[in-house]
Amino acid sequence: MSEKPDRFELRARQLRILAGLHRKRAAELDLAAEAALATRSMRRLADLLTEAEVRDLAEHPDLAELNVQLDGFYGEGPVRSDEEPTP
Repeated sequence: MSEKPDRFELRARQLRILAGLHRKRAAELDLAAEAALATRSMRRLADLLTEAEVRDLAEHPDLAELNVQLDGFYGEGPVRSDEEPTP
């Protein structure tokens, strides 16, 4: 029969398990930090794309007119099946 581990071995095992849990939590927090930075970058990209679209429409009035015509033809949003389209 094997002997029971003494209290020092048990304590060392507990501390190693706790250290592993801390490393796991630290990795999760690193991932959350990177996600926050990615979110900032995606917001900046969306802002730049919007600015570019507005600039293109300002430089090409025919695109702005086409956009107005398409909005008039397609409307503001999708029409529900139980709703009549407005002329």
